[in-house]
Amino acid sequence: MKDYVKDFRPPKQVPAVLRYETKPGEYAQVDWGLCDYVDLDGTVRKVPVFVMVLGYSRSTYIEFTKRCDIHSFLRCLIHAFEYFGGIPKVMLTDQMKTVVLGMGDDRKPRWHPLFADFAAAIGLVPKVCKVRRPETKGKVERGVQYVKNNFLPGKRFVDLQDLNQQALHWCERINRRIHGTTGERPIDRLREENLSPIPSAERWEKYLHEPRQVSRDGFVSYDGVRYGVPWRYSGREGTVREVNGWVEIWADGTCIARHQKVYRSRATVFCENQYAGLTTAQGYAYPRPQARQISSQQVEVRSLDVYEQLTGVGA
Repeated sequence: MKDYVKDFRPPKQVPAVLRYETKPGEYAQVDWGLCDYVDLDGTVRKVPVFVMVLGYSRSTYIEFTKRCDIHSFLRCLIHAFEYFGGIPKVMLTDQMKTVVLGMGDDRKPRWHPLFADFAAAIGLVPKVCKVRRPETKGKVERGVQYVKNNFLPGKRFVDLQDLNQQALHWCERINRRIHGTTGERPIDRLREENLSPIPSAERWEKYLHEPRQVSRDGFVSYDGVRYGVPWRYSGREGTVREVNGWVEIWADGTCIARHQKVYRSRATVFCENQYAGLTTAQGYAYPRPQARQISSQQVEVRSLDVYEQLTGVGA
């Protein structure tokens, strides 16, 4: 029966899609990926990777992170824009929970407020690709697979910093190769992108700070490591900023501690003279008001004329 009806069946079809080539400086596609690696104990673990591909030039930037949260995402965006030397007009992503909190009744995305504020501050227009239509951001989808299949296999690295240094060298190498689709080197087409200028560091400085609570024993947790601050800031609200391999802890607009970043989880890093003066102050940052004994209570005796003048009596 199968052989009989075979001649009457139409051939199996694959849905066709429209290919869209972006103009210079128009689009960037962004995505997260999860990559496997084997740790020192022989356990297979996953590490997130951020991937951005510019639509016109196919220039690629990747960065591995500890987390896929909004703060890591914004930090990676800033690093990518700095790597490319500018900002595209539009950023296309899927409905990643990092930046899309859900869809409204009008079917428009509800952006994470911090991301929406960031995009507005730098003039970036975010867009979401259609559900179950990954081909709408196929360039970055292929980029994630390329990282998994081309960069990571056989790679040896000490920590995340080492891995990202190797990733940066890899980006430099692939962006200088002839691209299979364009027939040109991404680095050459990057010069034609005409990206928007990068804003001053002050404009996106606040997006590099992550809020943190200082513990009672004077530590701030960041990426699984406890970093010490002067004990007088215990229990206070602060922020953490990672800059060029250093972790800065800020409070009241001042950097109160600076540590070289540690990539060993559950490590504890003390601040110099972290507990100096703690015992003398009995754990309190500010002197507590105390009751005092005085020699006597001196009450000033005033003439009745003074009170009459104040009340207007007899005027």
